[in-house]
Amino acid sequence: MALCGAKKDGRELKIYENTDELSTDLADYIAELSENSVKERGVFAIALSGGSLISLMGKLCEAPYNKTVDWAKWYIFWADERVVAKSHADSNYKLAKDGILSKVPVIPSHVHSINDTVSAEKAAEDYEFVIRQLVRTRVINVSDICDCPKFDLILLGMGPDGHVASLFPGHSVLDEKEQWVTFITDSPKPPPERITFTLPVINSASNVAVVVTGGSKADAVHLVVDDVEPDHPSLPSKLVQPTKGNLVWFLDKAAASKLDGTKFSE
Repeated sequence: MALCGAKKDGRELKIYENTDELSTDLADYIAELSENSVKERGVFAIALSGGSLISLMGKLCEAPYNKTVDWAKWYIFWADERVVAKSHADSNYKLAKDGILSKVPVIPSHVHSINDTVSAEKAAEDYEFVIRQLVRTRVINVSDICDCPKFDLILLGMGPDGHVASLFPGHSVLDEKEQWVTFITDSPKPPPERITFTLPVINSASNVAVVVTGGSKADAVHLVVDDVEPDHPSLPSKLVQPTKGNLVWFLDKAAASKLDGTKFSE
């Protein structure tokens, strides 16, 4: 159970004593969204990121979720991916496959990874094409206020620098408004070549969850959630503001430790 939950500037904050409690609640949250989406649309279109997020989703592979979630209705995408071979240690696809997808009965043809045999630019183009095809058939919903895809859930982590997906502070791709998927070749953290959803796609989702753990992220959480230095160039995670969707931040106690007014009893 969350130590506390609050709404702040359109964000729902859920703060947990430890990562184990966070993981349990995160699994509940994803399973409930999956159930609701399958009831409403017949499918569940989810976009993942990499990093610690995948291990924090691990309880989905355990009872009861491994049996109760309608895995055959899941369509799985990546909000960002490193342009490396799918077997490479840096691949977000490999991380998710090893950590979750190989342990639950998802349908392989519903797992949409990038083309790992082409350049970053071509991989981004190809990935956007795949998503456009699935928007046409409404496997992925479409936003009712723009032509962007409306994913049922986009799951994001956040780096100590405030980056989400592969949208890094000060990078020109933060201003991309036309493309759904773009690419970078100069990531400040390796590997340098990546594809990423753009902010309009992230902000068109029905649900966005930002999952952050550890004290190394506490300063960035404070800057974003407490809106410190509003005139300062925005951190990418601050720009995650779904237009009509729901935004939830899952934080452990360490990541939330510098939030204004957050005091925990020992």
